[in-house]
Amino acid sequence: MRLVCMVVIILSLVRVEAVSSFLTDGKNKTSTSMESKNKELDDMSILRQMINQETIIRLALVKNFHALVNDVIVLKQSLAKSEWKISELQRAVTSLQKENRELKKSSSSSDSRIMEEEKRQFYFNKTNSVLNDVKIEVRYLSATLLDFKERTETENESRDKKYEELQRHFNSSIADLYVKNSQIKQDVTSQTALIHGFEDSQSKTKRAFLENLNRTTSNFETKFQSFKNEQLKLSTAVASLELANMNMSKSNCENSRNHAFSAGISLGKSVWTGGTLVFPVVIYSEGTGYNPSTGIFTAPTAGTYVFYVSVQSAHQKLIYLDIVLNGSAKVRAMAWYNSGSSVNMIQTGTNLVILHLQTGDKVWVRRGGGDGYYSDGYHITTFSGFKLF
Repeated sequence: MRLVCMVVIILSLVRVEAVSSFLTDGKNKTSTSMESKNKELDDMSILRQMINQETIIRLALVKNFHALVNDVIVLKQSLAKSEWKISELQRAVTSLQKENRELKKSSSSSDSRIMEEEKRQFYFNKTNSVLNDVKIEVRYLSATLLDFKERTETENESRDKKYEELQRHFNSSIADLYVKNSQIKQDVTSQTALIHGFEDSQSKTKRAFLENLNRTTSNFETKFQSFKNEQLKLSTAVASLELANMNMSKSNCENSRNHAFSAGISLGKSVWTGGTLVFPVVIYSEGTGYNPSTGIFTAPTAGTYVFYVSVQSAHQKLIYLDIVLNGSAKVRAMAWYNSGSSVNMIQTGTNLVILHLQTGDKVWVRRGGGDGYYSDGYHITTFSGFKLF
């Protein structure tokens, strides 16, 4: 509708101009006709441009509409696939739950069989030798653990290695016990066959053997209970060592988390041509890193650090100070004086830099130029730094 209205307006303007040109004289008729033709051409070009733009916009809208329709179809297909996959996963979970219940039932039956087999092994004559071996192993483990505890108390640096050695030895001993247990089971099986073969002819021997076996069983139970108690003590000791190790690691991490310092100079030098500027007065210090004897900060841990330097030039002097990382200057604080010898003036230069340091990186303040600085008991010239994160 807008396009039709514009066309009507343009045609009406053309007709009005034609009538006006008809009513004027010849010269005016010629000039007016030329102007009207030019206007008609301009209007037609504008009209064409508007039609072209409208066509382009319609094509773009149709294209976007088709793209949106395709996207909706793809989304519907992906949603259907997702629902199918969810149903398949639910069926798989149901089947796995059934299998888990069956496995639990079979595990309970297996546990009962294992308990019966373990009870039979208490009735044979080789338990004394096995108990002696177990006792020797327990004593050896106890001695090793005591030695380990003493060495961990005196040598904190090697506690991790010694703990790993003790754990490997404990695991190997447990593995040996499992191997000997399997040997005992084999021996029990062979002894059972022999007992069944000689039951009829050795009743008296059997009664004596049973009496001896009862005594051996009671002794075995007593020794086995003591072994369990010693094993429980060992487990408790290992757990306490692990807890102590975790507490020590946690305390070390907490101690090494924050590092900050601020140092100053209590006396200025009107003539100074040194290299590294040492800030011997520590105003604030948390953690480790800054050495007031050398003026060097050594990063105790890796992270992002912020460093700031402030310097005041001596009377009618200039001074340049650089913040240096491992020998490479990063930023410069400049106190510049250039006002002649008749002006009593001192200048202050400051700068700040953020650096990412690795453990062991060194940061200090180095003279970049000039030959004098000023400071007093209020620490006008300072060097500060802290760990950001």
